Amino acid sequence: MKDVIYSDVREDGIAFLVINKPQRKNAIDGNMMDVLSEQLQRLSDDPDVRVIILKGEGENFSAGGDLKQGGPEGLTIEQSRKLLKKYTRTVKTIQQISTPVIAMVDGYAVGGGMSLALACDIIYVSDRVKFLPNFLKVGIIPEMGAMMFLPQLIGPYRAKELWFTGKVVDAEEAYRLGIANKIFPADQLEVETLALAKEIVTLSYTAVEITKKITNGTMGPILDLVLEAETTASPFCTQTEEYKSMAARLN
Repeated sequence: MKDVIYSDVREDGIAFLVINKPQRKNAIDGNMMDVLSEQLQRLSDDPDVRVIILKGEGENFSAGGDLKQGGPEGLTIEQSRKLLKKYTRTVKTIQQISTPVIAMVDGYAVGGGMSLALACDIIYVSDRVKFLPNFLKVGIIPEMGAMMFLPQLIGPYRAKELWFTGKVVDAEEAYRLGIANKIFPADQLEVETLALAKEIVTLSYTAVEITKKITNGTMGPILDLVLEAETTASPFCTQTEEYKSMAARLN
């Protein structure tokens, strides 16, 4: 049986990194984020790996944070803050490693799953993709760098509209807004994502690395501030009566 996070390194310098919890639509938890951060760094340190493709097992990318991991009593502010740092560490790792990371997004990308995709360097989606920026619908603020990545891509006004409504963003709208680089039929998504990865592999790795580092470096200080603010503000939100009533309905 494969681990909840596993990698498949191909001979052509491309590695698949897979969130493997399909029975829960690849919902993510703190332990998975620890493993994901470690795997990302390990693959980036491997001289034979030139591109990483991040995907979900089965027909969904990720249903976001697993709301059941806090147990029936929930988490304290301190516990929630410590947990959220695991998620933010993964975002930082994606941004800071030298190797390009392509998000291959099929099915649902909800909440933190959407944020995880936004943290990647390029986003390819299937024609059946559904992005759900529904953080406020569960009583928390946008997490995992979403409050930097999404406004940067689509502008602050559109970003706030999506957060305040929690509306589903389908493939066509994701492309129109600039969230997705390209859309493909679901049965062609992996083939087309691999085609892009193979093209990147032919480039000078040094040039690719420096280009990613400089581009992401311009965002680094702001991202650090956003992630630190999230790890304070979001745990506070989980202590409100509104959040507790929302969580009770969801569970």
